[in-house]
Amino acid sequence: MAVAKKKSLHILLAFTLLVSLFIPSIALAYDIKGDSDNPQLTIHKFEQEPGAKPGEEGTGLPGQNAEGTAVEGVEFTLKLTHKYDVENDQWIEVNDGKTITGTTGANGQVVFTKDQGLELGRYEVTETNGPSHIILNPDSFSVDVPMTSKDGATLNYDVHAYPKNETIRSDVELVKKDEDGKPLAGVSFKLYNADGSPAVDNEGNAIPELTTGADGKIKVAGLAAGEYYFQETKVPAGYALNNTKIEFEVKKTGDKGQEIEVVWKKIDGFVENGVVTNYKTPEVEKDAEGEQQVDIDRDKEFKYNLTIKTPKDIDKYKTLGLTDTLDNRLEYAGSWEVTGTAKENINFTEDGQKLIWDVKDLSLLEPGQDIKITFTAKIKPDAVLEPEETGIPNTANLDFDNDRGGYGTEKPTNPPVVTPTEGGLKVVKVDSKDNTIKLEGAEFKLTDKDGNVIDTAKAGEVVKVNGVVFNGKLENLKTDKDGTFNITGLTPGTYYLHETKAPTYTDEKGNVKPYRLLTKPVEVKVENQKDLAYEVENSKSGWELPTTGGIGTILFTLIGLALMMTAFTLYLRRRKSEAQVG
Repeated sequence: MAVAKKKSLHILLAFTLLVSLFIPSIALAYDIKGDSDNPQLTIHKFEQEPGAKPGEEGTGLPGQNAEGTAVEGVEFTLKLTHKYDVENDQWIEVNDGKTITGTTGANGQVVFTKDQGLELGRYEVTETNGPSHIILNPDSFSVDVPMTSKDGATLNYDVHAYPKNETIRSDVELVKKDEDGKPLAGVSFKLYNADGSPAVDNEGNAIPELTTGADGKIKVAGLAAGEYYFQETKVPAGYALNNTKIEFEVKKTGDKGQEIEVVWKKIDGFVENGVVTNYKTPEVEKDAEGEQQVDIDRDKEFKYNLTIKTPKDIDKYKTLGLTDTLDNRLEYAGSWEVTGTAKENINFTEDGQKLIWDVKDLSLLEPGQDIKITFTAKIKPDAVLEPEETGIPNTANLDFDNDRGGYGTEKPTNPPVVTPTEGGLKVVKVDSKDNTIKLEGAEFKLTDKDGNVIDTAKAGEVVKVNGVVFNGKLENLKTDKDGTFNITGLTPGTYYLHETKAPTYTDEKGNVKPYRLLTKPVEVKVENQKDLAYEVENSKSGWELPTTGGIGTILFTLIGLALMMTAFTLYLRRRKSEAQVG
């Protein structure tokens, strides 16, 4: 019994010794990552789009599946909060622990090592700086070096962390209004980065041209942080293009720099906090004597009016000029005036048929106020309308440059036409007792009220006599076998017909005798677009002289001789009586 008990004791002792040999091996059964003498903390920094799903839970081990783009330039600050006592396996809290900083490189990583002051312990990790296109994480996280894995099977001296940052993105809205503050549709823009390259969306595709709708708005969703500018590419008719860069920036703002804001560059009178104003182009209207269709006598002065409708940003324009090229059938009459600015602020040039007005100093113009230029003109005496014309047209060119990409030429939408007035005159010579008798061979001249013969030397092909162009003085106008002559193309007015030779007739004895010559001119009128006829009567003369050498002549001769003989006899008697008395 004692022997058996002793034997069992020996077996227990042997087992205890055996177990004691394995205890150290059991205690060291966990994995060890890294080197306890050279601890290391690597932070991998990635950025993700807003709303991206969170990645997998961190393990502290390298090679984790972390989606996103590596971010360079993120500064991390490590602050020691607990020291690790290896001998006693204790974590000892410290106050005012040392700090270490490091910044991610191009690969998005920053590595903290013993050489940089990393020691075993617990650290509070904070993002303290970073690039402008991401939102820094305001929340710190803690990391232990060494770090025990979640399952407690690994002690890690080479810790890896994979924090994420959200890419800054913001919706950008531009509002387009007209000069009266109303939404303006149909304005197109392109969006560029500050360096002039096309802006892209969050998938890297170039943002297409954008056009304002009925509300005057365009909107870009999810634009990344950075500096940009909009630039106009098209505007509705009647508006001036403005290619000034509409600059803005998507950036972090706020006390902690964690808010996103769109900041617009202000341009006085054009851009105010994303509201952009477009101004109308200058316009020109033209009339003649206040009308669009005017009948004017040739060689009579009349006035053209050119009214420039100036936009409300005219003071910012580079140039504004007006050119009126007169039709070759018109001529400048030598005078002009202006209202809406001083005449001294206008430079006038006459270059043949071209009349040119240029504003010298646009800043002196009142924005939105009309400028009216009035000049005198005449229709040339030889002006003739083409068969299809209703008048002589004349327009003008308004040239402008708003110094912001808007330039061009505007013309009046309804330019005036002037029509030379003219009428016709038909003279019919008739017998006063029988108007059915037409008198051939009467001759006339046509004069004004002062008796000056009308001269058509400069009339070109305007005035015609009996259908034939006539250039010269309207005299020796002879009635034909029908007793008529016609004049066309005369300027309307009052004229006077002077008969310079009466017609003749043959009496019942076959003798050719003249009608009485008119002693007074006949007043006639010429009216526009009318051919007026005047009958001019002539009466036959009533006297009849005897034929030279006939009985009447002999009788007069004898009477004359008798009278002479009587006078001579009386003379002789008087001489004799005077002699006797003496």
